Amino acid sequence: MKTYIKLYFNSEGAPPMEVINTLKSVGFQPVVGNYDFVIEYESPQEYAEILTKLHNALRGKRVSYTLTTTA
Repeated sequence: MKTYIKLYFNSEGAPPMEVINTLKSVGFQPVVGNYDFVIEYESPQEYAEILTKLHNALRGKRVSYTLTTTA
Protein backbone atom coordinates (compact mmCIF):
# COMPACT_ATOMS: atom_id res chain seq x y z
CA MET A 1 0.00 0.00 0.00
CA LYS A 2 0.98 3.62 -0.47
CA THR A 3 -0.12 6.78 1.28
CA TYR A 4 0.42 10.10 -0.45
CA ILE A 5 0.49 13.48 1.30
CA LYS A 6 -0.35 16.86 -0.13
CA LEU A 7 0.91 19.69 2.10
CA TYR A 8 -0.47 23.18 2.64
CA PHE A 9 2.02 25.52 4.26
CA ASN A 10 1.14 28.50 6.45
CA SER A 11 3.33 31.61 6.35
CA GLU A 12 3.03 31.76 10.14
CA GLY A 13 4.20 28.16 10.52
CA ALA A 14 7.44 26.22 10.30
CA PRO A 15 9.71 26.86 7.30
CA PRO A 16 9.04 24.47 4.39
CA MET A 17 12.50 22.86 4.54
CA GLU A 18 11.98 22.08 8.24
CA VAL A 19 8.71 20.35 7.39
CA ILE A 20 10.33 18.44 4.53
CA ASN A 21 13.16 17.22 6.76
CA THR A 22 10.66 16.25 9.46
CA LEU A 23 8.64 14.13 7.04
CA LYS A 24 11.76 12.47 5.66
CA SER A 25 12.84 11.62 9.22
CA VAL A 26 9.64 9.61 9.77
CA GLY A 27 9.97 7.67 6.51
CA PHE A 28 8.20 9.73 3.83
CA GLN A 29 9.88 10.30 0.47
CA PRO A 30 9.41 13.44 -1.63
CA VAL A 31 7.66 12.99 -4.98
CA VAL A 32 6.95 15.31 -7.90
CA GLY A 33 3.43 15.61 -9.26
CA ASN A 34 0.01 15.82 -7.64
CA TYR A 35 1.38 14.97 -4.19
CA ASP A 36 4.35 16.08 -2.14
CA PHE A 37 5.34 12.87 -0.30
CA VAL A 38 4.70 9.13 -0.33
CA ILE A 39 5.30 6.23 2.03
CA GLU A 40 4.95 2.51 1.25
CA TYR A 41 3.96 -0.20 3.72
CA GLU A 42 2.48 -3.69 3.88
CA SER A 43 -0.29 -3.86 6.48
CA PRO A 44 -3.21 -1.88 7.92
CA GLN A 45 -1.45 -1.96 11.30
CA GLU A 46 1.47 -0.07 9.79
CA TYR A 47 -1.00 2.49 8.42
CA ALA A 48 -2.15 3.36 11.95
CA GLU A 49 1.45 3.67 13.14
CA ILE A 50 2.38 5.88 10.19
CA LEU A 51 -0.58 8.21 10.76
CA THR A 52 0.33 8.58 14.41
CA LYS A 53 3.96 9.39 13.55
CA LEU A 54 2.84 11.86 10.88
CA HIS A 55 0.42 13.64 13.18
CA ASN A 56 2.95 13.89 16.01
CA ALA A 57 5.72 15.06 13.66
CA LEU A 58 3.61 17.90 12.24
CA ARG A 59 2.04 18.99 15.52
CA GLY A 60 2.70 22.68 16.15
CA LYS A 61 4.16 23.33 12.70
CA ARG A 62 0.95 24.91 11.34
CA VAL A 63 0.92 22.68 8.29
CA SER A 64 -2.32 21.30 6.88
CA TYR A 65 -2.34 18.13 4.81
CA THR A 66 -4.53 15.69 2.94
CA LEU A 67 -3.92 11.97 2.56
CA THR A 68 -4.67 9.59 -0.29
CA THR A 69 -4.09 5.87 0.18
CA THR A 70 -3.88 3.23 -2.55
CA ALA A 71 -3.59 -0.54 -2.40
